Amino acid sequence: MTIFKKILGAVLACLIGPTVAAAQSQPSEMPLASFCDPLMSSGDRDVEKSDRDEDVLSERRRYDLEQSEPLTTPENIMDVMFEEKWNLETGEPIARYELCSAEPSYVVLWTRLMREVDAGELDTDAEGYMAIQKDGAFKLVFAKRPYTGSWELDGTEMVLSADWLNKGQPYRTPVEIVETPVETTDPEGKQNTYTETMYQLGAFRFFRLPTTVKGAERDCSCANANK
Repeated sequence: MTIFKKILGAVLACLIGPTVAAAQSQPSEMPLASFCDPLMSSGDRDVEKSDRDEDVLSERRRYDLEQSEPLTTPENIMDVMFEEKWNLETGEPIARYELCSAEPSYVVLWTRLMREVDAGELDTDAEGYMAIQKDGAFKLVFAKRPYTGSWELDGTEMVLSADWLNKGQPYRTPVEIVETPVETTDPEGKQNTYTETMYQLGAFRFFRLPTTVKGAERDCSCANANK
């Protein structure tokens, strides 16, 4: 699977603030994200190039025309987002076998943390693998560094808490599937449109990727298929 070109924003100064109990009242708002890492430099921020030449084919995402639909059950949210599955009442694990019938699989999220740059226009603040873990923690790996926090599922809304996110206040948002029209133009001026389908957790947009290891993308080896 092609990994999208990483558009890495400037690193902001550390934001330190107390965590408060009240969650965000308008989940559509973009949270302030602060990435503090004195060790980061331009040499650390490797840019993975797409297999498409962006100078040849230009793209414009029509965020003003996109459609979204919320996921309506905790089980659907778990299947889409959570690294593992388990019975929400008993805590008993539920094994996934999406890649091999004899090898348990997990879910990792290739995630973009978006920010609003103009009315109706979004840009990428950070991009990397994200894991929603069974122990109540979540982790976004950006520029080879993990940014961590905690999560809570409140009905069908997720609440994320981290000192680097949303000014340290809990960030409450539904989980949605979103379809965004993308307009392309080739060098001859020919235009085309396709639809990009992603999942959305407020300002976090992600692709759900089955994997055979926790926290990283890995194809199925079927090592246990004949055992």
